[in-house]
Amino acid sequence: MNLLIKNGTIITADKVFNADIFISGEKISKIGKIQFRKNCKIIDARNKYIFPGVIDAHTHFGLKAYGSRTSDDFLSGTKSAVAGGVTTVINYAIPQKNETMFESVIRCRKEAEKSYIDYSFHSQIVNWNEQSQSDFEKLAAGYGIKSFKVFMPKTEGWGVGDYELLKILEASKRFSALIEVHAESSPLIDGFVKSFVDRKKTAVSNFYYTRPNIAEEEAVNRAVFLAEKSGGNLYVVHTTTEGAVKIAESARKKGVKVIIETCPQYLVLNKDVFEKKDGYLFATCPPVKLPSDNKALWEGLKNGTVKTVATDHCAFSKLDKQKAKNDFRNLRFGMPGVETLFPILFSEGVVKKRISLKKLTQVTSQNPAKIFGLYPKKGCIKIG
Repeated sequence: MNLLIKNGTIITADKVFNADIFISGEKISKIGKIQFRKNCKIIDARNKYIFPGVIDAHTHFGLKAYGSRTSDDFLSGTKSAVAGGVTTVINYAIPQKNETMFESVIRCRKEAEKSYIDYSFHSQIVNWNEQSQSDFEKLAAGYGIKSFKVFMPKTEGWGVGDYELLKILEASKRFSALIEVHAESSPLIDGFVKSFVDRKKTAVSNFYYTRPNIAEEEAVNRAVFLAEKSGGNLYVVHTTTEGAVKIAESARKKGVKVIIETCPQYLVLNKDVFEKKDGYLFATCPPVKLPSDNKALWEGLKNGTVKTVATDHCAFSKLDKQKAKNDFRNLRFGMPGVETLFPILFSEGVVKKRISLKKLTQVTSQNPAKIFGLYPKKGCIKIG
């Protein structure tokens, strides 16, 4: 059925204006003053905002990790996404044991058939060998996958070394692909963890200090250096610190192709949450940092140095999380977020005058649409 949305205030990345929207065949066919149409559903949007659908470009539905599996699959995860205004997700296809990159994408496509909304995938590179290089080329050249994730730390055995990252970045240049990095330093983390374990200080309240700001900033510095030398295309996921943003922005001004993403938890939470009785529920990888980092990330969104906000939605059950309530070494990393992404950015960002309505639309819709090849079919309110 055709749809007519009347009297709303349309918010785009470029302007705010009042108009009606007529949708036919699931696409916008007219914007302006539209008279009553027969055989169509009418929504009166008077005194309401109309935004482009939100794109959450960082989700983990059905992830197997830490000896468990996330609670949300594509059915429950995308149902909660709809409730929060998210109409597209880009989920991670991570190879399981004895599974190739290409096979993981095929499996994830099958799992996503029950999705309530549109979806795509990033493919994760867990090693760089003849097989993964072949899959990379196959996925990038002819299968519509243009973004690939690399772990710099050795989390869950996913980490790749600097030489492999350099080669992956070089390949990204040849295939116009985007290389996403989880930027943390394993040597630094290992040293910090050992120092606390040796002193038998393994309470969750110490978790932040095992992965402090320097662990991320050193890795971001290394990643942008390799991107500069290779000419590759770099996207730093879930950035948490002021220093990391400054490093990336300094590199970008020199011509390095680097994009910064952050998440709502890094905008509104800080390390004090780990002092709470249920602090283990707030564990993410990387962890939330300092109030000064919250402030710097909001400023980065406002001035454009931080381009996107996604969630890293990775929802382990409360029961799973409780297994680590007395020891940070057993933490399940991840929090839910796909349903609350847009409301949090509106209430904490727009209402508190940290960002504008237009900026909200940029970082949650237009920018991810352009970065991940979805624009202009998504990310804007335009005819078509």
